Amino acid sequence: MSQIISLVINMQKRAIIVFFSICFAMGFLCVRLFTISCELSDASYIQSHYKKITLDTLRLPVYDMNGKKLLNNGTENYIAARPGEKSLETLKEILNEDEFKAISPSLLKGSPSYVDVGQKEIANNDNVITLKKYLRYSERQTAAHLLGYVNSDGSGVSGIERCFDDYLKTDIKLYAGFLSDVNGNIVNGAPIETDKRYNESKAGVYLTLDSGIQKTVEEELSVSEIKKGAVLITDTKSGAIRAVASVPTYEPADIAKSMNDPDSPLVNRALSAFPVGSVFKVAVAAAALENGFNENETYLCSGSVEIDGKIFHCNNSTAHGEINMCKALEHSCNCYFVELSRKIGADKILETAKIFGFGEKTEIAKSLYSFSGKLPTKEELKLPGNLANFSFGQGSFTATPLQIANMFSAVANKGSYTLPYSVLYAADIDGNMSYVNTPDAPVHALSKNTAQKLSVMLKSVIENGTAQRAKTEGFACAGKTATAQTGSYNPDGSEKLCTWFGGYFPADNPKYTVVILKEDGSTGGADCAPVFKAIAQRIAETEKIIGN
Repeated sequence: MSQIISLVINMQKRAIIVFFSICFAMGFLCVRLFTISCELSDASYIQSHYKKITLDTLRLPVYDMNGKKLLNNGTENYIAARPGEKSLETLKEILNEDEFKAISPSLLKGSPSYVDVGQKEIANNDNVITLKKYLRYSERQTAAHLLGYVNSDGSGVSGIERCFDDYLKTDIKLYAGFLSDVNGNIVNGAPIETDKRYNESKAGVYLTLDSGIQKTVEEELSVSEIKKGAVLITDTKSGAIRAVASVPTYEPADIAKSMNDPDSPLVNRALSAFPVGSVFKVAVAAAALENGFNENETYLCSGSVEIDGKIFHCNNSTAHGEINMCKALEHSCNCYFVELSRKIGADKILETAKIFGFGEKTEIAKSLYSFSGKLPTKEELKLPGNLANFSFGQGSFTATPLQIANMFSAVANKGSYTLPYSVLYAADIDGNMSYVNTPDAPVHALSKNTAQKLSVMLKSVIENGTAQRAKTEGFACAGKTATAQTGSYNPDGSEKLCTWFGGYFPADNPKYTVVILKEDGSTGGADCAPVFKAIAQRIAETEKIIGN
């Protein structure tokens, strides 16, 4: 019996111990939960009691190939201040009278405020801080047509701004945050909160452009006679666009100013199609060589040739006499190429033209395309007159500077070219690659033998032919001029002409392919060749290019 009583007593003791242990644990848990609740409440209180001055939402920059900003280059400064006498004393010493009058009423009422101070800066402290707001566009914005512009809502409308709109938008704010108490009073001594990512981020879209080459192109265009036209420079081997400029240009920050301009400054002429003219003779010569034609075979040019009842002339009806392919390119002899097209046929020329990309649009960035231009059909070219026109780049045929660059790059690069492109990659705010461009595989357009023969001829065009004004000092170049009829006329009855130069340099170790277009020109040799020379000379001096 005593054993049973003892067992019961022990069980009661154990129950009491377990009971108090549970009570202690529950009590500890309640205290901890209360503490956590207080901490969360305090954190919530702190976060929800900030008065913020928000000036801007970050739109990510666009950079060149070397990481130099093309957009968000400039800034304007704002001074944000905590209300109070200390701020007013500091501001009175550094602001002019108008700036001080603009900011002081709010500060005297107990509200934080800000004022635009242009380029003025101050040393930050606990009461005043400088906020640097990006200016999206420069006064003379470089590469304006490729970069594009945004609308009043900050959304991309054209160019890179449009096709990378989702990559360039962020929710990062430029702001100054001031801690306040439960009554809304600004707390003295608390640091002013900002988001450093606004000014320190390396995120954005990185292009293939070289800002130094771009600057050279734009400066030379500005002092040239080309008031409507374009310049395109690509890396001969990779197809990467190093510079692209269209004139007249426009101000991305003031689009309305250009909307009704009769010269259409919003048109990107580097991506648009125009009558081509004699630069296309390079394609006809390539088609002939690829199909076994002997470049040394001669033709007797009398200055004109009759095809199907129509007379086709060389420039000024000049009789070039007995010439071979090289001489025909040097003197841009129309009659030679009319006869050459008859010998090789329309199919061979069209085949070669298509390999160069004529008649096809080109995607130079994600959903950013050039025009396709117009390539005549086989049916059209069954008419001898149409084939004759096509042989020297006339008739219904139109093309873009990009397509002409493909042709010259193929010749320069031993028969192959890569389609031009303008974007390398996009990086997000965390430094991750959010988009990486993969260039197209090279297009094998010509045999190495054909490319070498054409290279020798195009070098001679500059040394001895119509493109002598493109001749540089210290290194050789290769290229071809063109003067294309448009079928449109000036008020005085003269026909409007498109003039061209296409080529590459240095001739013996090509690095850059250059295409230059002028609307309303006179001749390719007079209008475009000198611009090529100026651009090539400056790039060569900067990069210390030495050739023969």
